Amino acid sequence: MQVGTNKAVKQWTWGVALAAAALGAPAYGADPEAVMDGLKGVSVKGYVEGQYNYNFNDPVDNTATTANENQANLFRVFDTKANSFTFNMAELALTKSSEAGTGFGLVLNYGLDAKAINLDPTFGADNFEVQQAYVSEKLGGNVELKLGKLATLAGAEVIEGPSNYNISRSFLFGWAIPFTHTGVRAAVTTPVPGVSLTLGLNNGWDIVSDNNKSKTAEAQVGLTPMDMFSAFVTGYYGPESTVGADADNRGVVDVVATIKPMDGLALVLNYDRGSQEAAGGAGTASALWQGYALYANLGIGDKHSVTLRGEVFDDQDGFRTSVAGGQTLREVTLTFACKMRESLEWRAEVRHDESNQNVFVDDQGVAQDTQNTVALAAYYTF
Repeated sequence: MQVGTNKAVKQWTWGVALAAAALGAPAYGADPEAVMDGLKGVSVKGYVEGQYNYNFNDPVDNTATTANENQANLFRVFDTKANSFTFNMAELALTKSSEAGTGFGLVLNYGLDAKAINLDPTFGADNFEVQQAYVSEKLGGNVELKLGKLATLAGAEVIEGPSNYNISRSFLFGWAIPFTHTGVRAAVTTPVPGVSLTLGLNNGWDIVSDNNKSKTAEAQVGLTPMDMFSAFVTGYYGPESTVGADADNRGVVDVVATIKPMDGLALVLNYDRGSQEAAGGAGTASALWQGYALYANLGIGDKHSVTLRGEVFDDQDGFRTSVAGGQTLREVTLTFACKMRESLEWRAEVRHDESNQNVFVDDQGVAQDTQNTVALAAYYTF
């Protein structure tokens, strides 16, 4: 067996051990009834995702802008491998509601998508990731407290592929906002119908072990005045120095609004605006980025749907995408989905990306300002 395979087995074994610990599984030889008591109320869910992606630029191998990743779809998030079959994700999620008092959540990821969100150098950038691991407690009936590692509140899209409309993720999902946080979060049920509030404090963006003593605050206000409309405004703000100092605030405001004007039709608008003080180190100027995305999802019968997404992401100082002088990215994506059965969904997608800079490459290694891709994905959920 190869060394990489041994490592993967050890990682999954450790993940299963964590799950057993979280479930309160008794030691070997314990009473079977005690085992069943420990499993009561635990929800077990997950999914497996595979893809094929083709880039019409036929990008060359070992492109310097992607850390020597072969045949790369540049500036993509999870569908980075061009002209290849890929194993994107296997997810196992174990959760227990805190409605009865105390609960927990444990979400284990393995695959290319897991590697993309594994950004904390403390644990290394490999294909295994503990996306979420938290303990929850219900306080006073209207406040749920969670402590541990949590998925971000921001964004119109999520890490879990089956929960999105498209195969590929937007530029906003990949570059404008964080993926995960480690800290404490309180979800408040307000006395006002249709209004929710979430507050939290965490170590920062996509890190488990903080690189400074200060913390990043999070807040989200949700408005659902009627079934056909909802809006969520989320903010993150706190010291996220590029050199690990307790200074240089980073902030982002994320707005997601959903309108369902008729059965089978959903329109989603996502807007992000972010900033980083002293983006190039002490004494340098701040960096700004912003963008918006619009989704139109139309259901066709019980099993089919089509989604059109368009977006613009302006990384005007190049801080997020590491392009000197900055760039503006645009994309249009058309996705067809077919739910063949309750647990199996197929999707096909065509996408056009463009930039005001020559940041994409072709088969000769020549820089281009566009890239076009097609993709096929399958999702099995349980």
